[in-house]
Amino acid sequence: MNPTELTETVTRALRRFWAGRRAVLLLDDFDHRTRSLVDELRACGAEVGAVVARTGPGPGAPQAGPGWYCSAAGDGAGELTRPEFEAWLRDPSAEVRAWLDALDPARAWVALGTPRTGVAEFCGRPVHGWRRPEWAAVEDKTTIDRMWEAAGVASPPHFVAPVDELVRAAGGPARVAEVAGPAGVVVAADSTRGHVGDALGLRWVPDPGRLPDVVGQFAGRADRVRVARFEDGVPCSVLGMALADGVAVFSPIEIVTLGDPDTGRLLFCGSSTFWRPGAAAEDDIRGAARRAGAELVRTTRYRGLFSVDGLLTPDGFTATELNPRHASGLGLRAALPGFPLYLYHRAAQERLPGLDAIAAAELERLVRDLVAAAPSASLAVGATRVEATPAGPDHRTGPACARAAARLGEPGLRAFPLALPSTRTLPPSEPNDERCTA
Repeated sequence: MNPTELTETVTRALRRFWAGRRAVLLLDDFDHRTRSLVDELRACGAEVGAVVARTGPGPGAPQAGPGWYCSAAGDGAGELTRPEFEAWLRDPSAEVRAWLDALDPARAWVALGTPRTGVAEFCGRPVHGWRRPEWAAVEDKTTIDRMWEAAGVASPPHFVAPVDELVRAAGGPARVAEVAGPAGVVVAADSTRGHVGDALGLRWVPDPGRLPDVVGQFAGRADRVRVARFEDGVPCSVLGMALADGVAVFSPIEIVTLGDPDTGRLLFCGSSTFWRPGAAAEDDIRGAARRAGAELVRTTRYRGLFSVDGLLTPDGFTATELNPRHASGLGLRAALPGFPLYLYHRAAQERLPGLDAIAAAELERLVRDLVAAAPSASLAVGATRVEATPAGPDHRTGPACARAAARLGEPGLRAFPLALPSTRTLPPSEPNDERCTA
């Protein structure tokens, strides 16, 4: 199968479902990022009937029918956070129900949400590709280590404790000393009170003595936290896709993140497919993702795109989280602009007919070849776009972003790894002096 055949096969199957339909988009933010989704729907014969969004329309938002925006609506929704918006979708107001019924009296439209939309229906309309509860549960960073262990995937030393216990430092310091490394620890909140990803749910604590104060920031937003060794390595991710005949695993990407070792501040700058970690490291990362993907399918019957995130250290790949959803950074849109990846992912989740002809092994090879032939990056330091030229044999872009941060008045932000000593205890056959960080 070549790129044209792949695109035609997927588009043909999607058109059988979408042609002649209207969609209701359920969006966190209605802005320029919606354009590719609207383009995919139109290419598959569908139109957007309405938009229900947390905010919007923002800069670059496409023309896509009438909109209901929670930030401007007078229904009590007001200015919602992303987790609050996802909760609002479960019980929308009578006003938005009446507004949508006036547009679609027969309730014939199909709702299409974000990768985190966890409702099966919205105002009496089915949500296509909604996130099942068992899939969402996998993203809880205080429980994911059970899956890492079952899949044979390395993860850092850690412990899980109630927020209030660590704030009081009741038994906390001793356990912190057992897991802390030269760069301290990283604290991740659970998902008991909704999704707390990104900056909302993660803290780097270079000085473990500050742990009670840092954990206190999660009071009222989480019940438990996971305290793990901060592994000094290249932040990275690898996307895969669970299909009917197996799991396709694509090439690792660099997740460009800067950090300030003095304050613990972390700044996400974007991702890059230019990264070349080397054959052995790539096999390590992809092997971990393949085992994790197989375990995800076995335990939750998952289908569609997923990502395994972690750090490539001198001691190998260490996993930090698994996201069973469409994550960014694959690079396929730059390599194959006409491919409807978002709707393909949703179709795989819904098991639409006509897609089983695409074998996992064939998709894996084709996507890896396409992205390698047309590498791309999307990078910014704060609001400033960065055109980073990959440097060195591994083609990393993190150091270029750190230099850009320094030019913008942020000299404390550094690229990872920080070149700290390794803390992993190795068996006698793996002497530390051969694997330590340079």
